[in-house]
Amino acid sequence: MSGALAVVVGVDGGGTNTDVVVADLHGHELAVASTGGANHERMGVTKMAAVIEAALDDALATADRTRGDVVASAFGLAGVDWDSDVALVESALDALGLPGRRVVVNDSRIALRAGCTQSWGMVSNIGTGAVTAGVNRDGEWYRTMAVGWGEPTGSWTMVSDSLHAIAAHHHRTGPATSLTELYLEALEYSTVIEMFEAISRRRSTIGGHLAPLLDRAVADGDSVADEILTRVADQHADMVGGVATRLAMLDDDFELVTSGGVHASGGLFTERFQARVHHHCPGAVLVPLVGRPATGAILLALDLVAHPERQRDTPSSREQLRARVRDELSGLDLVGDLLADRRRAADVEDAT
Repeated sequence: MSGALAVVVGVDGGGTNTDVVVADLHGHELAVASTGGANHERMGVTKMAAVIEAALDDALATADRTRGDVVASAFGLAGVDWDSDVALVESALDALGLPGRRVVVNDSRIALRAGCTQSWGMVSNIGTGAVTAGVNRDGEWYRTMAVGWGEPTGSWTMVSDSLHAIAAHHHRTGPATSLTELYLEALEYSTVIEMFEAISRRRSTIGGHLAPLLDRAVADGDSVADEILTRVADQHADMVGGVATRLAMLDDDFELVTSGGVHASGGLFTERFQARVHHHCPGAVLVPLVGRPATGAILLALDLVAHPERQRDTPSSREQLRARVRDELSGLDLVGDLLADRRRAADVEDAT
């Protein structure tokens, strides 16, 4: 294999969509192929591998490369939640026959890597569900279980708490809320009884798509909705504090990558989330994720090429490592502009 033909592969496999990116050893994207979901929990590992394989072959063909040209690959996959999942998925990916080193991680890891300009940091992903994860300066990784016990679940928590508030007022154990009329209108029912009968008998679909109703109620000055929004924002921020405690990052300066639909909606949720995060971690800088998370998979694959052994960051090597990561990022077409913006912001902060 000619060095000029060597490439790395990055895979972002979600529950709905999968992106496979092929890049050269400078991080320049050569091709991308997209297909359906690749969550082994929903389809099994055999079908998951087949989905990834089809997109992989498309991307390699577009890049005019073969599997033999791949020197490293990184897979960020939804549903890879436990060590046993990694072993299961690894066995299925063996069938792809990709040479070189390989890493398989939860998709939160590649979102973090895509958004951070340093080798450490945290990510808060809040969509229909939620996960919080981080890696510290010593390379120690930790993520929440994302099982819904002992932690909030993104937009679903917003919907669930809203329905609790509506039912509480119906039972006269809670105050009136404009959420009642908003939900009745959205679900097309005349009374609370009709709505909850349909929900309990599964004749009505409820889910994260109803979460924006909470924002509407807050905008209308509804105190119940305001309390729910603040509580959920605080709960998610507390997860950041919990992960930071596990990783000894409470007093550290780090980037907190925010991703998912709830974060993307911004507004009061983001304002209150940020305030509570800074209560726990004054040095956290919120960085909205821009571009494809698969960029993070490419960077993880490049790490395998540049540093095949596990690297541990120390105070003496920290500046060199930061410079290396930034050099890698500046070579990526997808994030070059974002990196420049961050550098300018850092220069302004240093100047003050």
